[in-house]
Amino acid sequence: MENRNISFSPPDISELEIQEVCDALRSGWITTGPRVKEFEKRLANDVHT
Repeated sequence: MENRNISFSPPDISELEIQEVCDALRSGWITTGPRVKEFEKRLANDVHT
């Protein structure tokens, strides 16, 4: 049987995304808090619920 490798592409993560993650970690709010509330609000708006 021939071994085949599947090439992975490197992640496409912007500096802004890295900064947002760092800011969230520094805030002490990871699973709850204002960022989660804002995410939930935007997601609900996007899916019309």
